[in-house]
Amino acid sequence: MIATLGPSSKDKNIVEKMIRNGARGFRINFSHGDQAQWSDFVNTVRMLEQSMETPLALIGDLQGPNIRLGNLPQQSVFIKKGMIYEVTLSQTSDDVNKIPVPTKEFFDKLVIGDTIQVGDNMLSLKVIEKKENVVYTEALSSGEIKSRMSIRIKDKDIDVPYMTSKDKQDLLFAVKNNFSHIMISFVRTEKDVLCVKNTLKEVTEDPPRILAKIETRSAVKHLEEIVRASDGVVVARGDLGKVFPLEYLPELQSRIVSVARRRGKPVYIATQLLTSMVDSPIPTRSEVVDVYVSVKEGVDGVMLTNETSIGKYPAESVEWAKRIIDNAERNPEVNVYPEVEDLSWRFGRGIIELSTLLESPIIIYSLTGKAMRISSAYRPRYPLFIGSPNWSVLRDCAILYGCIPIHIDSNEYEEGLEKLKARLKEMEMLKEGTLTISSYKFTHLDKQKITIEKI
Repeated sequence: MIATLGPSSKDKNIVEKMIRNGARGFRINFSHGDQAQWSDFVNTVRMLEQSMETPLALIGDLQGPNIRLGNLPQQSVFIKKGMIYEVTLSQTSDDVNKIPVPTKEFFDKLVIGDTIQVGDNMLSLKVIEKKENVVYTEALSSGEIKSRMSIRIKDKDIDVPYMTSKDKQDLLFAVKNNFSHIMISFVRTEKDVLCVKNTLKEVTEDPPRILAKIETRSAVKHLEEIVRASDGVVVARGDLGKVFPLEYLPELQSRIVSVARRRGKPVYIATQLLTSMVDSPIPTRSEVVDVYVSVKEGVDGVMLTNETSIGKYPAESVEWAKRIIDNAERNPEVNVYPEVEDLSWRFGRGIIELSTLLESPIIIYSLTGKAMRISSAYRPRYPLFIGSPNWSVLRDCAILYGCIPIHIDSNEYEEGLEKLKARLKEMEMLKEGTLTISSYKFTHLDKQKITIEKI
């Protein structure tokens, strides 16, 4: 489970409660706050990671090429249905009847008859006349707008350069602070994924893993190639619900999850999972069902956003999500297996099927994390214990299905595996007499060792 950090979860004790309640990844939204605030979050997570001996994923969410309003003449402006408003190519406006948008590509894409949507689609403006650097619109609904609100053209994607200067700065911050994952926003094609990966190659030899948020029409159209290019995907239901009719969302979610599962890539569900818990200590019945159904689709995890960043009950939200997830995973239904023909993947499936037949946990010692990613993709029914000396591997593992990461200090596989078994017994995660399956690959040899033994 992933929790978003924010004003409601800046206190160390709250973060500790969320970890105890089941959070294993923490998202920092780079669209809000500054590096000083983000550094405080990073320090808190890393401090608790060490004191609680629990590897934790740290996920930076890039803002992406999201087109926003410029600065309005006052804190908020009320738009009245039926009135005419000018949308102008400018950074600021000193007239409440003029709405600034500082992105030329936005105007290049507009034609008469287009519908401009602001914020969460609660406000719509119809283009009735277009001139150079200005369009005249009629308000189709009434509502309030504020500076820097997101703005889009209904049913259209706008071709703007993907990596903004802000994103590049935020990416460097993430690398400097050893973030395990980067979520990239408003992805359109695999080129956007590769753009971020190539940027990371220039600044680090151990880059964070890239999770592509599927939230644009173009991303849905190019879903297969985006999944193939990324290290995992996020079903970003918030923005998907702005560019597609809401009734399409269940079908889109199922499709995205299915494609990711077939490709053996991690997949996460985000947005409005337990949104009532922003103000309430318990979720609604429909929210409980939503989380349950999402888990049953075979996702690696769910991500709480406003519930833990600005809500009144951040720790309770994590606790409720964990309760629902645990109940859903009691009888897992794996309907989709990765369609990967590589020998190492077939071996991974064999290990998981053996675990199911023997009703045994799996113990893996890994230096690179490849074995754990493959094994997790086949959705083990029994615990998948992962030992590694590399924190980047353990933090990645922290938000993979079925994985329990444990830090073991050894660069030798045989020694590391024995230390991991001893540690599991010490932590009372393995009881005497438990039948286990342990495995590791010999370094630089095309040979894999499997051991079946009773502890």
